[in-house]
Amino acid sequence: MADVCFRVWDAARYRPAELPEGVNPYEPYLVATIHRADNTDDGDRLREIVDALRALTVPVVLVAHPRLVARAATFHIDLTGDALHTTTPLAYPQMVRAVMGSVGVVTDSGGLQKEAFLLRVPCTTVRTETEWVETLQDGWNILDPRLTHLHEVAIRPRPTTTQSQPFGDGHAAARVLEALRTHKP
Repeated sequence: MADVCFRVWDAARYRPAELPEGVNPYEPYLVATIHRADNTDDGDRLREIVDALRALTVPVVLVAHPRLVARAATFHIDLTGDALHTTTPLAYPQMVRAVMGSVGVVTDSGGLQKEAFLLRVPCTTVRTETEWVETLQDGWNILDPRLTHLHEVAIRPRPTTTQSQPFGDGHAAARVLEALRTHKP
């Protein structure tokens, strides 16, 4: 995953982010994704999350997973308004570029937590746990399942500590190829 993320980062970093109307890629914005059943299958919970995102002080690019769109429609929840700007799912390079240009990520996605970490973008996870506990080190990722701190932590400075590389440096494929070339059966 790190190899692909870094390769896409190299290709996408000089391209402008493709953001929904009303979001200026040169001003602070957040990227958000919500799709897990814990957050979408209960109408009150989903409404709470959408309202919290809508109330943030910078534009929020909500990359709307089909599950989110369907559940929001079921519960009559509008996914736009105030700070909230919704877009359809982005191709991976566009998503990486949007995250790279953001001041932070709010998500319940396991993969996006890891990608935000790799891209050195603060992440706030709307869950009680994470598969990627390494991302919690030094505040790169913060768990806020009850949304009690979202207003304060979603838009926070990047940690100043040197980030470790628990997921690799982006050169795993080259090392595997070298090992295969030098392996003598």
